[in-house]
Amino acid sequence: MATIGLFSTQFLNLSLSRIVEKLANYGYSSIEVWADVPQKWSGNFSEREQRELRETLESFGFESSVHAPIWDINLASHIAGFRRVSIKQVKWSMDLARNLGSRLVTLHPGHMPPYPFIPSLRESGKKNFLDSLQTLLDYSAETGVPIGLENLPLGLSFCYTLDELIDYVNSFENLRVTLDVPHAYVIGKFLQLVDKKKAATPPEDEIAEAIRKLGNRIINIHLHDNDGSWDQHKVPGEGTINFKPIVEAMKEINYNHLITLEIWGSKDPDKTAMRAINVVKELLNL
Repeated sequence: MATIGLFSTQFLNLSLSRIVEKLANYGYSSIEVWADVPQKWSGNFSEREQRELRETLESFGFESSVHAPIWDINLASHIAGFRRVSIKQVKWSMDLARNLGSRLVTLHPGHMPPYPFIPSLRESGKKNFLDSLQTLLDYSAETGVPIGLENLPLGLSFCYTLDELIDYVNSFENLRVTLDVPHAYVIGKFLQLVDKKKAATPPEDEIAEAIRKLGNRIINIHLHDNDGSWDQHKVPGEGTINFKPIVEAMKEINYNHLITLEIWGSKDPDKTAMRAINVVKELLNL
């Protein structure tokens, strides 16, 4: 059975240990730790705090994952020194995951400068990203911390369509996936507008088919909701995503890894967290 967790940024004003306590009381069994500003980041998360968090996780029988930093880094940067710093920061998050006993690190892909009309920039940026990814996968093998590459709803990123995500996974034997369903939905709605071949296919059906293709390479699924126009991170049911074919595909592949509710921006985070897990349990028939 899949493990349901919540993204830690739902409670920015609390310590991570206190968040775990709250989530356990609300019926969750995992947490995805945001390893970046404004929560806990490199130089702002002491070894003592990490030990305390691991003890709290273990005391509640909680699973965890870590979301690698995204601000101020770019694994596809054309500046070699900047790429090295970016790799170092992601490695720090992998060390954090190992210290916490986490299941995985979720990784955002690199991105290119905003010049889509210069194809050579995208090609060279993609090569930079693939080189960085290989370095991190080597470190994954060394640390035992799997990497879940996440799809983004941004055309400047090197993993914004499901086809591209599948291609990357097929290129690296030990690469895993954090599938962000609503990110894929936003891109799917956009592609319906610009690609006649996609116009007749609901994005949810394409997401379901990607789940079947990726199978056990998926080790984390981000669930939230939006209206298809942008990435709103609402509670499932508050947007326009039809989760039925997606849940059916998850059942077909016997998905039993993490499901992370990546919800934020609520005026009442406690009430939202409680409502979200009840909605998702009903959605999954748990």
